[in-house]
Amino acid sequence: MKSDLRALLADVEGVLFDFDGPLCHLFAPKGAERVAEQLREFIDRERLPAVRPEKEHSPIDILREAARTWPDFEAVALLEGALTSLEEECAEEAVMTTGAAVLVKAIKIEGIPVAITTNNSEKAVRACLARHRLDPLFDLHVYGRRNMAEGHPLLLKPDPACIERAIGGLGLAHPERCLMIGDSPADVQAAKSADVRFLGFENPHVDDNQELRKGYRGTIVEHLDEIRAAWLEVRGRCRTHSASGEPH
Repeated sequence: MKSDLRALLADVEGVLFDFDGPLCHLFAPKGAERVAEQLREFIDRERLPAVRPEKEHSPIDILREAARTWPDFEAVALLEGALTSLEEECAEEAVMTTGAAVLVKAIKIEGIPVAITTNNSEKAVRACLARHRLDPLFDLHVYGRRNMAEGHPLLLKPDPACIERAIGGLGLAHPERCLMIGDSPADVQAAKSADVRFLGFENPHVDDNQELRKGYRGTIVEHLDEIRAAWLEVRGRCRTHSASGEPH
């Protein structure tokens, strides 16, 4: 597995992170189930059509299912706005994933650009990063769910739109040398559609984070420190070879 991880990192020119999971436990303050319940309460209160997603406790899946089954764009935009408000509330108390900051810094030190590609609201993500003083690490490169009330379409992973926006925003000419770190089947599909490499992250301390292994047979890590250690090893070797003029 270590050799597979090193191979993924060897000639990477850009790294994309899913947000909730690999970088942050966004819904931890309330719990994803409670946020999903609040969304359903909003649907009932606004007398919107009921939705029955496959994962009843997933706020993102509720929004995705509404977008799939509701014909009214404005109704979906109303629900998206409600979820954004709930995510912003969670962002006020959300904690970063252990090892996230040091991993991103290790990548940036090597001059490799990073970005966030997420189904979460860009506003909530930026608020969370700012609270933890990590926003300078990503500059303006947060590519997530945009305000539908402003006319933006709802393009959630597995649609690759956020990844493609990130590749363009970072100015990367070779998507195949870009790596995405994610924790869901939707992340896997989006990365594949965008022709970027994928590295799975499966936090063993999160109860509902085992679905990635069900359909993904590639490399999966359980701790971000594993990625950082492999990164330092690979990039250190690249520097040594570059200094000596040897190929790597």
